[in-house]
Amino acid sequence: MTLEAHEDIIERALLCLLAPAPAVEVALVKKKKLRLTKTLLCEGAKQSPKKELLPARISIIERLSSVTLSICWSDSTTGYFGEQVWRMGLAHGRSFCALSGMPIRIGDSVFRPWVSETRAPANSHRMILASCVRIPSS
Repeated sequence: MTLEAHEDIIERALLCLLAPAPAVEVALVKKKKLRLTKTLLCEGAKQSPKKELLPARISIIERLSSVTLSICWSDSTTGYFGEQVWRMGLAHGRSFCALSGMPIRIGDSVFRPWVSETRAPANSHRMILASCVRIPSS
């Protein structure tokens, strides 16, 4: 009897090799860059921004250039970023300043965390008003 069970195992293994079960197909989706259009800006303007709690600690370490800052960010929901690079730009939507809590309108000059196609930090949606940034004197 053990011989029959052994033959059955070999037969099933050979059948699996010769006629494998159809594998689950994985669809590859090409990433598209999100471009803000007038429609997206209008939709974002209609929505009222929700005020998030201020993070536990934000420290401006230094001004790296005329448009970049090095910031130390610590927050229980997004994590700890020791020397995160923030870049100046214009606000694409309404929000609140992470440093002062003041409202941010579309078109305001703000600093945001640097984001690339391969890397987006957890706090990439947060902004700091450029008018609230004061660089400590050395």
